[in-house]
Amino acid sequence: MLHVVALLIVVGGLSPAVILALASLRTRPARPLSVQVRMCLVAAAALLVTGFAFFLVSEWDSSLAGLSLADKLHNAWFQSVTLRTAGFNSVDIAAVHPATWFMMLAFMFVGGSPGGTAGGIKTTTAGVLLLSVFHTIRGSSAVTAFGRRIPEQTIQRASVIAIVGVAGIGIGTLALLLTQQLPLTAVVFEVVSALGTVGLSVGATGELDEIGRIIVLACMFVGRVGGLSLMMLMTQRANLGDVRLPLQDIDVG
Repeated sequence: MLHVVALLIVVGGLSPAVILALASLRTRPARPLSVQVRMCLVAAAALLVTGFAFFLVSEWDSSLAGLSLADKLHNAWFQSVTLRTAGFNSVDIAAVHPATWFMMLAFMFVGGSPGGTAGGIKTTTAGVLLLSVFHTIRGSSAVTAFGRRIPEQTIQRASVIAIVGVAGIGIGTLALLLTQQLPLTAVVFEVVSALGTVGLSVGATGELDEIGRIIVLACMFVGRVGGLSLMMLMTQRANLGDVRLPLQDIDVG
């Protein structure tokens, strides 16, 4: 049961475009996969394996305590898969170690692939930002992936999406803290889960009043349509004509 559901979650989180691209390899094996498809696959595999290993180690004597070795492996894998989109849980999420709680926040924030069923800022956004940081540290003027150069506009869009996502978490957390009598850790988890349309909860959802439920409902709505709407606005061409202002460098960091 766990692995059947996990397979459906992985397929839904990868998006139809990635699945169709993989299916086309049977008919056109010589045609290479696009950079986006490769990045989606690499990012998904990295998150799944990393989440599985981290959850298994950190929860060995916590939420996985009392299970056999096989059951620990099965449940750790399932929680890694379901963490970024589906929201199913086979162990007590409220009993996880603080390190696992922090890891879960990061994974829910990332989410799945663009066009899939998952929310979050998307794996490609996180991948582009990590590549940008890596190339900036190396002093490279261009960000590349799989032998292709990533446009500067794509890096800017990824940065904006990530910043807006963090801002959404801050606003949602502040709104719940002002209206609800709940611990900070529980509030942050509920907000990140709602914005990432994950659905996991540490038990705080049942303690919300009407105002708290409306706030969480708004977070879920924004998390589902906010990223898409933002991308549509950002892809519209600005009517700036041919005017280009002078460059001015600014010290940062």
